Amino acid sequence: MTRMHIVAGIVPALLLGACATTPPTSAQVESCRAMEGDMGLQTRHDHGEMKQQGRNPMNLSHDQCRKILRQAQ
Repeated sequence: MTRMHIVAGIVPALLLGACATTPPTSAQVESCRAMEGDMGLQTRHDHGEMKQQGRNPMNLSHDQCRKILRQAQ
């Protein structure tokens, strides 16, 4: 393995790790609290996901808000 291959493998992991540890902004927290108040944060039954067609965008939003609200506590 060359040095370039090692660097190419490490840099994306470091960048993604930095994203995972960034705290949510107050706007994100407020938006998620509003979503929770309006419709709850439960993931709905998704036939597209069951058929390997990807996840429903609303379910992804609900999952992301659950994570944000856990971090904000």
